[in-house]
Amino acid sequence: MQGLRAISIHHHHFPLETIGDFSLAEEALEGTVNKLKQTFGIQEIMYLGTCNRIEFIFTLPHYVCPGFAFEFLKCVQPNVPDEVLRGIAGKVLRFNDEETVEHLFRVASGLDSMIVGEQEIITQLRKAYEACENLKATGDDLRLLIQAAIRVGKEVYTETNLSKKPVSIVSIAWNEFRKKQFPHQSRILCVGAGQIIRNFVKFLGENSYSNVHVVNRSLENAEQVARLAAGKASTLSDLTAQIPAADVLVVCTGSQEYIIQKEHLEMLVDGNSTEKMVIDLALPNNVHPDVLNLPNIDFVDMVSIQKSIHENIAFREESMEDGIRIVDRNKNEFKKMVQSRNVERVMRAIPETIKGIKQTAVELVFKKEIDGLNEETKALVLDIIQYMEKKYISVPMKMAKDVLLEEISKN
Repeated sequence: MQGLRAISIHHHHFPLETIGDFSLAEEALEGTVNKLKQTFGIQEIMYLGTCNRIEFIFTLPHYVCPGFAFEFLKCVQPNVPDEVLRGIAGKVLRFNDEETVEHLFRVASGLDSMIVGEQEIITQLRKAYEACENLKATGDDLRLLIQAAIRVGKEVYTETNLSKKPVSIVSIAWNEFRKKQFPHQSRILCVGAGQIIRNFVKFLGENSYSNVHVVNRSLENAEQVARLAAGKASTLSDLTAQIPAADVLVVCTGSQEYIIQKEHLEMLVDGNSTEKMVIDLALPNNVHPDVLNLPNIDFVDMVSIQKSIHENIAFREESMEDGIRIVDRNKNEFKKMVQSRNVERVMRAIPETIKGIKQTAVELVFKKEIDGLNEETKALVLDIIQYMEKKYISVPMKMAKDVLLEEISKN
């Protein structure tokens, strides 16, 4: 595992603004990785960028120290002042050799994620590698490392409880909605068109809820969101008209005032004995607090959701030890695999060397004697030499490989 390096700008040590400063746009990726390879003599390199981390994984003969990290990051982002960059370089996480393997296994397993156990990182890691592979920036060493990391990540997600309970706002809100088992023809009114509402409507569409209406200040944005569930859209001025027909009301806007007023809530339940649901995913709340005093309304807001998030994160963190054990076991297995591969690399020259010795013996050293033999005897001698060549390649190589691997395992 010698020569594997990583530099990580991580959410545990830096604000998201700093991480964003080193994020590479798609159009800048090729130029940056090629520049890094040429500047520092890097053989293989890949870049992983998410909303809460930047990772550069590469191969290099010498260790990564703070001084190298400074020069490396300056090459990535030359516009950052040197005094600022030195502070960043002194705090970035630097990994060498076996540390790099363990780090990447933990990344792929969600053990180091801002939300412990999140699964999206596996897809992000795979796509990041493929992007750099397409640029011819990677090779066998990073290919084996990324393949192993993705395999370990999947094993952790499958064999532990690390990702079993949802910890995102939308996932928990969706679970609360599903518990009520509303029929698919239920009328669902969504207020807002931000990412949270967008994700919730996407869930609706994927689960065959199509009687969806989205209202928003911008009609264009409302229409974009509504299309995710084959629904309808209108502007916020249509809110009062849409509320009486709703079975479920989902609200999330950036307003600092109540969007859903007391009179809206009274319209929702007026003359209707069927149970309604109101989901308020905004901070501060978009729904008037009188919702708690009205009958037949099941109310979910960010207070209850955040409580569930904390409980689920605690549940996930209890499983971290299980994930760490899987990482450690796979790290040792990866180490043995790399060592075996390195032995094979060293021994690749042996067959060609033996073939060369045979060729020299037949064509130069013993040529006269072999040419003096009759055809039958000559053929027999050449068959014996061919047989001995194969055995001297296969048997000693296997013995030598076994001895080398046994010595490695002792160390």
